[in-house]
Amino acid sequence: MSAEQPPATTTRLPPAFWRQFAASTTSNLGDGLVGAAAPLLALSLTNDSRMISAVSFAAMLPWLVLSLPAGVFIDRHDRQRIMTSANLIRAALFGVLAVAIVTEVVNIWLLLLLVLLLAVCEVLFDMSAQAFLPAIVDDHLLEKANGRLYAAEVAANSFVGLPIGAWLFVIAASAPFGLQAVALAIAALLLSSIKIARPFAGSPVSGSYRESFTTGFRWLWHHPLLRTLALMLGAANMCHMFAQSIFAKYVRDELGLGPRGFGLLLATAAVGSILGGLIGARVARWLGPSVAIVVSYTMFAALEVIPAAVPEVWAVVVAGTLMAVFGTVWNVITVSLRQRLIPQELFGRVNSVYRFIGTGTSALGAVLGGQIAYYFGLRATYAASAVLLGIVLLVGAPPLLRHARRYMAPERTPAPPSIT
Repeated sequence: MSAEQPPATTTRLPPAFWRQFAASTTSNLGDGLVGAAAPLLALSLTNDSRMISAVSFAAMLPWLVLSLPAGVFIDRHDRQRIMTSANLIRAALFGVLAVAIVTEVVNIWLLLLLVLLLAVCEVLFDMSAQAFLPAIVDDHLLEKANGRLYAAEVAANSFVGLPIGAWLFVIAASAPFGLQAVALAIAALLLSSIKIARPFAGSPVSGSYRESFTTGFRWLWHHPLLRTLALMLGAANMCHMFAQSIFAKYVRDELGLGPRGFGLLLATAAVGSILGGLIGARVARWLGPSVAIVVSYTMFAALEVIPAAVPEVWAVVVAGTLMAVFGTVWNVITVSLRQRLIPQELFGRVNSVYRFIGTGTSALGAVLGGQIAYYFGLRATYAASAVLLGIVLLVGAPPLLRHARRYMAPERTPAPPSIT
């Protein structure tokens, strides 16, 4: 971003943002319902750790396979239209799943197929949403906008959606999925109603998809700070998925909780995310954004030890809450940083490479997690994650801090905002 940018004249977010905010909150509420119900559905269809983890694999595989071409696609087409269409297709797919449950024709293979198709739409939607936000929000308001969106996501998805989704699944297994279909349809209507002054019409570049991808890859790879963050995020998401992919089974077999307890346990992470938003600004101001990122990553590794060593409900609650606190600090700082440093005309391509490295590895983590749990036990997934994240931290922290001195000057990357 140019240093010659005129000073900020307003701190109010525009009406277009609040329409996106409403759409995001509505769909995230449905995501929470499904986030609790889908693992319970998989657990009701099979007891094999490998098959349960395969559901997470199907959900993350498109990030590994499609994130690169999707970035090029997003830079060439109307991002608002992509988001609207993706939500409508997801609404239809959730409707199919709800009907399959009601008619008792659902099985683990149908669930895997539908999860895979839903994840394809999610890749297109999520990447378009991050690229779309700078078109409706001024640069100096990005942290504030991201903070509001993230706070709403946490409240609707985790704090409200997860426990309600688990309870609804016990009452009527199809209900969470049917309600998500309705929520996504409403969100699509809200998104389609957004009016922006200069709609993004697509990149004028006429080269091939391969040439466009190469441009994005080279840009990211030659940016040492974003490259380091992407690699560290990829390792964190892969390791986190070891245990997350079989978490419903861990909760049932190791903690002895049923579906309602599972939903409440998932919701405790929301408390940590809200707390992270409240203290995130102070942490970043006190430590500096770069040190705050390193401290967050240190906690990612350390907190994985707790569920491995102490399979008790209180211990898992403490670990999950603290993990969410530091995850919030990491997310708000790094997302705002990408939106500021990546040129808007390249954002889809560069962000797709970042998400390919940072998120696509979750698919590999799901596969490995299922195998670790099957052969070494459920608690071993946490232990393996802690060891690998510790190694990545020792290797990655020094270059991250070195590059941050150049690219993360405090005046260029403010601390994440309070969500109050």
